Amino acid sequence: MTEVAAPLNSYIKDNIRDTEKIVGGYGIAMPSAEQPLKIVIVGAGLTGALAARVLREKHDVTIYERSMNAVEVGAAINIGPNGVRILDTLHFDRLKADSLPVKATKLYNREGKLMLDKQSNYAEQYGADWLFHHRADLRTEFLRLATVDSESSGIPGRPAQVHWGKEVADVDPEAGKIVLASGEEVQADLIVAADGIKSVIRPHIIGDAAFTTARPSGLSAFRFTLSSQLIRERFSHLPELLDRDKPVCLSMVYSFDGSMRSAVMYPCRDFQLLNFVCITPDKNLKSKTTESWSAPGDRDELLSIFNDFPAWVLDYLKIATDIKLWQLRDQDPLPSYIRGRTVLIGDAAHAMTPHQGQGGTQAVEDAEGFRLFLQPNIAREDVPAVLRNFDMVRRPRASTIQNNTRKAVDKRTAEEVYQFEKVNWTYPGILEGLERVKSDRSLVEIS
Repeated sequence: MTEVAAPLNSYIKDNIRDTEKIVGGYGIAMPSAEQPLKIVIVGAGLTGALAARVLREKHDVTIYERSMNAVEVGAAINIGPNGVRILDTLHFDRLKADSLPVKATKLYNREGKLMLDKQSNYAEQYGADWLFHHRADLRTEFLRLATVDSESSGIPGRPAQVHWGKEVADVDPEAGKIVLASGEEVQADLIVAADGIKSVIRPHIIGDAAFTTARPSGLSAFRFTLSSQLIRERFSHLPELLDRDKPVCLSMVYSFDGSMRSAVMYPCRDFQLLNFVCITPDKNLKSKTTESWSAPGDRDELLSIFNDFPAWVLDYLKIATDIKLWQLRDQDPLPSYIRGRTVLIGDAAHAMTPHQGQGGTQAVEDAEGFRLFLQPNIAREDVPAVLRNFDMVRRPRASTIQNNTRKAVDKRTAEEVYQFEKVNWTYPGILEGLERVKSDRSLVEIS
């Protein structure tokens, strides 16, 4: 049994449901005529924008975003081969996103000893590249895919409409209605909650106070980027990490001593920036940490915490500017992502720490899951049944990634860094995933 099928099988044994009508095994009622659904997406971040890109192919999509504009906070992000395989089918433009395909990994201990030096052809091994991006560039490209006109882009369907500065105050998940802070009510056939780790919609889906907010993980991350221009000025040369003639490399330094400290660096924005994430337990911090991307971090504190790391790491930390200190939080796996006509996706559904680098990629997998709504003749009355199918595949998969990410916190050896690589980077997509669920369900019913 594959890594994907195993958690699905466990889920199905406890969660077999009857559906109103079974057509093609997917629990979809077949109407006499096909009409576009009216779909509301709450949140125009990475997850919401890419979900809009998928759903626009056949449906009328409107995004409501509480921010006033498309400015993206944060630093760099990676998308693994499991996500890039999906992006490659959605007209994703790597040039526009300034994507960098990863070819190498180097891992050091805190004494500076090289523990792992690996070059890999991820496209050959997993069917797609592993890509580095700046978050702002990736979000801009996802928004373009959601909103660009069909004639110039070749993307099917009507462009999604984005309403900026529109905060959602309430939701009726069963009726498919949202209420904006202005008092305006919006009715929809499907509501997609992509409103992040602080989701206002999650409590309406779960109804359990234990899942209202994500909990502190006990770790925080100093995040910053350095421009290639600044590095050249300060060091009189560019490091190998920013050398276009060298393989794009992920460089990591782990303490491997139980202190759970790490410094991770890699290029993004077509080698214009070098991204840094330095993780430490909260107990080492004098600063008060929050889950905000924009909370300031202190360079002297950063240097003090990592003072026993290699000198070449400290050289970068000494010139760091605009440091952010972000408290890492995660969410316990939820008992459901769905209720009525409403579904949680992205960090609203499965917030996780960055120890496996899967947060962004799971968002891509979620967006691809809406291909269930691109099947023929999906009508308003079918939405709850289709969402149950979505939940059957996406929730066990993302919950497995969440749990594995927690296990990956205290790495003690180089081998542990990539212990979940195959599970992370092999995912068949929603349609094949659902076929595997059907197969597992048949086996359970027979037994």
